Parts: sequence; C-alpha cells; structure tokens
Amino acid sequence: MEDLLLAIDVGTTAIKFIVFNEEKTIYTESARIKTCKEGDKSTQNPIDILASIKRNISEITTLYSDIHTISFSTAMHTLIPESPEKESNTMFLWSDNRAADTISEFKRNSQRTFLFYGKTGTPIHGMSPFAKLVYFKERRNDWFNNVSRWHDMKSFLMSYFVDTFVTDFSIASATGLFNSIDFKWDEEILAFLQLSSSKLPRLVHPKTVFNISEKVALELGMKRNTKIMIGSSDGCLASLASAQQNSAAESLTLGTSGSIRQLSTTRYLGPEMESFCYYVDDDQWVVGGPTNNGGIALEWLSNLFYEDKSKIFDHLHHLHKASDLFFFPYIQGERAPIWNEKQTGSFKGLSITHGRPEIIQSVLEGIIFNLRHILSLLPATYDGNPLVLNGGAVKNKEIAQMIASVLNRECLVSDSTEPTQGLFYWWENGKRVEKESTPIDIYVPIESEQDYYNEKFGRFIEILKNEMRVVELN
Repeated sequence: MEDLLLAIDVGTTAIKFIVFNEEKTIYTESARIKTCKEGDKSTQNPIDILASIKRNISEITTLYSDIHTISFSTAMHTLIPESPEKESNTMFLWSDNRAADTISEFKRNSQRTFLFYGKTGTPIHGMSPFAKLVYFKERRNDWFNNVSRWHDMKSFLMSYFVDTFVTDFSIASATGLFNSIDFKWDEEILAFLQLSSSKLPRLVHPKTVFNISEKVALELGMKRNTKIMIGSSDGCLASLASAQQNSAAESLTLGTSGSIRQLSTTRYLGPEMESFCYYVDDDQWVVGGPTNNGGIALEWLSNLFYEDKSKIFDHLHHLHKASDLFFFPYIQGERAPIWNEKQTGSFKGLSITHGRPEIIQSVLEGIIFNLRHILSLLPATYDGNPLVLNGGAVKNKEIAQMIASVLNRECLVSDSTEPTQGLFYWWENGKRVEKESTPIDIYVPIESEQDYYNEKFGRFIEILKNEMRVVELN
C-alpha cells in the first residue's frame, strides 16, 4: 500500500479533485459550482458546495482506499455568515459588489485607508470581506450583530471535516482583517467594525495538520487516521506551484479575469496601495495585482461583432494596428491597478476610419497594457527569467505572442500552475509533481513591434492618469 493525497481545489467556478501518489497525479475529476448573480450581488451556496465535495469523496474512496491526507485550496475573499436560527446557505464572493459605495465613502479618509492596508496587505476594495462587513455594519446593523460566526470557505470546510472553527494565515491575509505583521486578527480594525474576534476563526499556519472527525470518516468511507492539512488559498498555491514546477517566480494569468503574481521572500506593500501582499509560508509572500477585465472584454466584443462569445478568438490572426485608437478595458469596474469598483470602460480616438480589425486589436492591446501596468507597479520584474503564462486565453497563440511582445519578455505557457500541485509540493516536502513529457510553448518578443508597443503603452498610461486626475477632482 502507498500513501495517497487527495487535493481539493474549491475555486469560484469549479471544484477540482486530484489524487496524487508519491510521484504524480493518478486521478482527476471536477464539479461545477453554481453562482447566483443579481445586479451587483454575487453569491454561492456553501452547503451545496460541501454536498458536492462529500459526494465526490465518497466516490473516490471506492476507487482509492489508501488516501492518507486530504488538503484544501480555496478561493480568496469569501464570506459566510452563520446565524443561530438559520443555516449558512449564502457565501459572498469577491465579485459581489454591493459594498462599492460604502467602501468608496470609507476611502475618503485616506489616512485610515492606508493604515488598514499597511496592516493587512489587502487593498481597500469592495472585493474584500472587510468591505462587506463595513457595508453590513452600516446597512444591516441588527442582522450584522446577530451573526454568531463569520466563516470563509476554508473555515466552513474545516468545521465539517475536523469539527474546529479554524482558517489558515493565507486565506486570512486576503480578508482585510488579518494583521500580517503579527499574524493576528487586527484589534484596531475589529474595533472599527465593532466585531469580536470570537466570531472569527482561529488562525493557523497553512501546513497545519488535523485528524479527521471520526463521524466524517465513517460517513465518507475514509480511514479513521486520515489527516487533514488545512492548505492555503488558490492564488498563493498557484504561485507556489508555478515557481517550483517552472523555476520562475513570476506568472501571468489570463482567463475571464487576470492577474500578475510574484513569489517574494519579503512582505511588500505598494506605496499607493497598487498591489496585494498575501502570506504563503515562512519568508514567502505572493505580491501582485488582479484585474476584473481579462478575456471577458474579448467575449463582450465578440457578442457585439459575431454570433457567439468565442468566435472572436478565430479572428485574432489578421488584426490591424492603429496607433491612434486606445481601449481602456474597465467594463466590470476594476481592481488593480486603479481599485475602483465604479470605473467604466472606454475607447479613446475611435473614428469612422477604424474597422473591426483595428477595434479588436485595440481591445486586446488594452487588456495586455493593463496587465503591463500592473507589472510595472510591482517591486521587481525578473527580466532575466521567463514569465509563466496560464489561463484559458493564453492557449490562443496570437494572444500569447502579443503578451510577449507588449511586455518585452520571454514567455512560456505552462499548465504546471495548479493550486493542487502546490499542495502536493507541501505534502511531499518540496518534491515536484512528475509530469508526462509535453512540449512547452515558448514565445519571445517580436523585435520589429517594440517601438510601436512601447510608444503606445506610454500614451495609454498618460491618458489613464489624466482621466484618473479628472475623477479625483470631481
């Protein structure tokens, strides 16, 4: 018999179940997660998510009886209220934007805004649990006070699997409540919220191991000595996996949304609150910035130009550059680099001379220029190392090539960036996952395009900064 790891990644759209032996992946399955969207509200049902996890584990244990450890990756910025008289059937997601106006008002006090950011490393924005708690305290105070415990997805799962109200430092450091200098819930922030720390989970290191509840082991067909390693957040684990599997400390994700992440040995905060800084491990932090507006902007344009949202990806090989046409891709508000939930998208310089090829080119440029802007605000660029690309959009060769040219970086497209691979790395004390020999697509900048992209990016930043000044004045 060999020990097996069941790594479970609970993302925002799907749950992935990966079984590893001591060398490689031996089983993969996934389940979709339903999201309820209504206006600026975005929620999921954590009870349904847990039920899906339980069903899949029960099926997996019929195939693999030697699972020794279960470990979890979960999405950041989740918030689940638990009340004495009601089941915890609502989880607020990062994309739930109901707190936008409330947190915008909060940020008028810039001294307090930067004080709280400096303590936590979490930008002050409607995505965070902190912002939603401010909203609930001000708008639904009686209900807010009646909540007995505030869970995240990790603590919700741990309450079931080990019967303990606990979460990890990494998940906590994305809440806006966790002081990542002294590794405690911050007393000053909780006092501002009039929130007792007893309503928040106990804090532990991401590698902390618990014994599975005997009741749960029996229910799911697990061994009574099964271990539960609490794990970390999906973004932090993806960065860890990318660094270990690809020997590169910097990665760019471009799917529906996007992000730039660096694995850093030091805690770094942007002087203007441009970036996040989340705990991974001793002397390891993930520094970066997420964008709301990745491939979703191309899908939006595709719906305007074609019959479906994916058709546009078939037309990216014959675009036309237009040095006078700019697209600012903030059609869903924005996180990094401007952290404005109410920001809108726009074209600049659009005229009757521009056709479909120029417009599509400008939208794609706008998405990548925004990512380059995020990258430029981070503490180091790792110019000598490749940039690891992942996400659905970079499977398109035209997009991957444009990223390499716009960022003037050698880029490699890799699927070795899964959070579950980070969990395996921890479980095996620093061992890489063995992978089948598959070619890695490498893209290098096209030298003849450098002047065009550098000049246009400079103009993009100039226009953006001017528009931000106008917003601030108003």
